[in-house]
Formats: sequence, structure tokens, C-alpha cells
Amino acid sequence: MSKLLFVGECMLELRRDENGKVHTSFAGDTYNSAVYAKRVCPSFEVAYLSAIGRDVFSQQLLETMANEGIESHLIRRDHERNLGIYSITTDDSGERSFAYWRENSAATNMLKQFEESVIDDDNYALIFFSGITLAILDEQDRHKLLSILQRAKDRGTTIAFDPNYRARLWADKTEARYWLERAYALTDIALPGLEDHETLYQHAQAKDVHHFLNQFAVQEQVIKCGARGIDICDINGMICHQAFEPAAIQKDTTGAGDAFAGVYLSSRLNGYSSEDAVEHASKFAAVVVQHPGAIIQLRLSEHFVLPLTNTNSIK
Repeated sequence: MSKLLFVGECMLELRRDENGKVHTSFAGDTYNSAVYAKRVCPSFEVAYLSAIGRDVFSQQLLETMANEGIESHLIRRDHERNLGIYSITTDDSGERSFAYWRENSAATNMLKQFEESVIDDDNYALIFFSGITLAILDEQDRHKLLSILQRAKDRGTTIAFDPNYRARLWADKTEARYWLERAYALTDIALPGLEDHETLYQHAQAKDVHHFLNQFAVQEQVIKCGARGIDICDINGMICHQAFEPAAIQKDTTGAGDAFAGVYLSSRLNGYSSEDAVEHASKFAAVVVQHPGAIIQLRLSEHFVLPLTNTNSIK
């Protein structure tokens, strides 16, 4: 059975519907990816590494994770800090805006509760983290996280990374570039957005991102170019291009990119080619944008469950 680990922060989501009613749920970029990775490959063991508080919402999150089949043995409970919170509003086109209360959340302090050897005895086939995972940590803990990942990589674990640049979480672009490049140096599968690279590096085309990632010997490059589609590259160049097909209804784009990442990685680990994985993940993301919130109802995911192969590796 394949084992996947996702690292980051899950928060309480507050979302107001068209009638003014406020709905609560739980979401966060890598957490969303973990949920969707598990949904399409239910037999995989999917775990989440983070920290939460001892407040009522933190307890509810653990219950939600259990219902989703997400392993929580790497979730630490902080006695002094609580779960982060964010609110989301969407416009008529489905684009969203956020307000956050996460500066002193338990997750921002999570690495202080782990030794660098925390996963040395685990046999994770793949670990996924993001630029947000790095950004919420202090400098010492960023170093510790990268050390944990390096140890796993040295044991044969595939490291996957999405820069997911959020300017408000970094002191400036220079700081962001430094840490994202440290992350890329560890990465086997990168899932960057062209928009992030335009902002940070003035990369105007997917080929610019490809040449940049080659500096770090990133073996699999999933370059998301918005309406221009997705380019899959390896060190030698483009493998395939997935055209953008807009959803019939675009209600909420909150979790679409996270869903894409989780489904893509789970599909690859299940033996799908990069071409088939990107197609499956794109179709799944097109469903996610048609429904409110980052995590859609389980019944909407059932059509995308993959038959288990005996591969359990990325080729």
C-alpha cells in the first residue's frame, strides 16, 4: 500500500452563502490536496503533518480528518495556540478574496514539536508541501522542515512541491525566492503556476519556467498556465500539453488548484502516466470549481475513484 504525507496548515473556513448564512468547514492548500488524493485512491495511506490547538474547532478538525480517512498521528496539539481561521467571499465569476487570522496559529509553530528524525521510520512513497507551508514558519523551522525532507529524499521518497506564492506571507520577494529555490533543490515533482513565476521571476512563458527548474534538476515539471493550459515537462523538454477546458459553471475556484495537485500526485503514484494523470486531475478540478468551498461533497468525487494498480510507483 502506498503511503503519502502532506505537510502544512489546515484552518477553519468561514463562508457566507448567497442568503447570508455562514458555513464552517476546514481547509488549507496541502490539506485540501490530501483529502482529494485520498478520495481518488482510497486504499492509499494518506497522512497529514501539522499542529492544531486544544480548542473545540481543532477537535472537530480531527473528527473531520478521521471521516476523510486522513491519518492524524503526525498532528501535534499545542497548549497555547489555536487553529487558524480564514473567511472567504466570492464574486460572480467565482474568484475569491480572503481574510486571515493565522499569525499565531498552532501550525505556525508546528516544527518546534518535531525532531528532524520524526518520519525516519516511516516509508512514505511521496511527500507534498508548498510555499505556504514554508512561509508560515520562522527561519529556524524552515531549515528544519527542509532537513526532514532531505532525509526522506535520501531514503528514496519522492518530494513534490507547489510554490503557491502568497505575497502577504513573505517579508518581500527576495525572501520568497530564496526559500522557494531551496525547496526546488529538493524537489522531484514541481507544480508551479506561471502566474507565480511571472510575479517572482518575470517568466512570461512555460518554457521560461522549464529552463529555470532545470537548474535544480527537477525531474517532473507540471507548469500550470491558467487559460493557456498545463505543460508537463521533464529535464529534456515538453512531454505533453493539457488544454484548458473551462467548467460549464464557475462558482468557486478556492480549492481547484489544490484538488488538481492531490489528484495528479495520487494518480501518478497509482501508476498513471503524466499525460493520463494531468487529464484526470484537470477533469476533477473542473468539478470542484462548480461547487462552493474548498472541499466538495464526497458524492461528487465518487466518479473519479481510480482502480488500484499494483504499480504504486511513479514512472
